Amino acid sequence: MQGSSGIPKSDINSMAAPTTTGDANAELKNSTESYKRLKTHKPPSIREKERANKNAAEAKNSEISADTSIFDVQSSKEGISPLSNQDLNQHTAPAVSSSRKNSQVKSETHTKANDLKEIAVSLALRIRPALIAKDLHRLEIVVKGMEENNLRFDHPTLVNSLEIKEFIRTGIIEVIVIMEGAISDQAEDLLIRMIRLGCNTNAMDELENSVLILACKAGRSKLVKVLLTECPDLIKDWLNIDGQNAAMVAYKHGHVKLYPLLKKAGIPRLPENPAIQLYISSIVNEKDGLSASEKDKYLDLFEDNNYMNLPDKHGWTLLVHALLNDDVDFISFLYEQNRFINAAVCDTSGKSASYYINLVDDPAKRENLLKLINNKSKQTG
Repeated sequence: MQGSSGIPKSDINSMAAPTTTGDANAELKNSTESYKRLKTHKPPSIREKERANKNAAEAKNSEISADTSIFDVQSSKEGISPLSNQDLNQHTAPAVSSSRKNSQVKSETHTKANDLKEIAVSLALRIRPALIAKDLHRLEIVVKGMEENNLRFDHPTLVNSLEIKEFIRTGIIEVIVIMEGAISDQAEDLLIRMIRLGCNTNAMDELENSVLILACKAGRSKLVKVLLTECPDLIKDWLNIDGQNAAMVAYKHGHVKLYPLLKKAGIPRLPENPAIQLYISSIVNEKDGLSASEKDKYLDLFEDNNYMNLPDKHGWTLLVHALLNDDVDFISFLYEQNRFINAAVCDTSGKSASYYINLVDDPAKRENLLKLINNKSKQTG
């Protein structure tokens, strides 16, 4: 039988609310947890609704800000700085701390230093084989590698290498020796680059020819100009073992184009010899023998430069001046020094020391002088 609503009465009865308190408690006890929360939940107040709406709006703004931050990161990869818009809201990505930046910089610097050290060691190991093989092309590869990596021979990374230390000291001379003094255009360019990378410009060969003297001997004006204008530590007035400076060598070999450069640098063709001036002053004062202070003055001069063989305007060396005065004691003092004495130097009239020895009147003195010169010649070859 159906009720007025068209639903069977049996179903209506089964859906009806329990009529007793016990039945109601039993129903709550048997219900699920979600149903319990639903039964006990109170409708939200107006203030709670406003707070919920505000939280939802902020969450939406946070999502928009995150999207903007991602766009900024992508833009920075494309070359657009993410810091170009400084008035981004509080939800932009946090800035990297200064300590983190410093650690990154230190890490990058350390890595770069290690890379440079590896490059430097690799280049240093190529130098000696290139010199032994007399291969300027291989040496040029080393120089080019240093230029490309902003390295210098006197840089701490390189200067600690034993091979680099030796190359700094003698490298330029070794290249000139390879060329046997005939400096080519390629060698001149390489030498200039080596100078600008910190090699020693005062290096000398076994005859104490400096780089400047050898450049003048070869007539290399470009190299001479770099040495005179770009090397503040260059010893311009240095004399080789024969008592010749750069200007004297240039004149001797007829390199006229070098004269103006040398003159401008203050390198005279006929430099004065302070040792000869000291000796002449002692002769004028007619002093007997050398005092201890005078000996010290001569020793300082000989240590400072090769004044032993530097001639005066007449072409007379210190030895010839002593011979002209029959000063056997002073000549003996000269030959006691560990210096090369060139008795073959000729004066302006073409006469050497042997000619003036023969002018000594005393046969005993003359014989003694000849022994001194011959013994010294054997020692020095």
